[in-house]
Amino acid sequence: MRVRSLLLGVCMVVVPALALFSHHVPPEVAAAVRALASGRSPAWPGGTARVAAGVDAATAAVTPPAEPTTTVPAPAESGRRGIEARLLELGATAIECQPLPGAAGALLASCRVAADASGQLQRLFQAVGPEPTAALESLLAAVEAWRSRTASVVPAGVR
Repeated sequence: MRVRSLLLGVCMVVVPALALFSHHVPPEVAAAVRALASGRSPAWPGGTARVAAGVDAATAAVTPPAEPTTTVPAPAESGRRGIEARLLELGATAIECQPLPGAAGALLASCRVAADASGQLQRLFQAVGPEPTAALESLLAAVEAWRSRTASVVPAGVR
């Protein structure tokens, strides 16, 4: 009976408290918790794990990056890399392109962009296309349109 009461107390107090204060957790700690929850090794700040620029720590590999190869990418691949580079310039992180569940042949491209200066609040962008380049182009157009809209808006306390 005591175990049930303790479990009930945790569910009624600890879980809502975590939900209320989760936005105060530093991004590095949140990434490490996501990595632990997914079974990967966490990439703590100051640790041995190296994270590539623009890649979420939860999705980064702990092994050092491999030596670059001298192969020339295919034209479609170079276009995709160019789009991903432009997304990184706009501040996008966690750029992914995966098959859309339930839709044969469609791909879902997604990324996250910081919506505030601290990076705590992020906006998720998603776009669908028949191939990776088309999906990423739609994603880039959505991010650029959002950036142009938010650049013209004056914050409430600045006037």
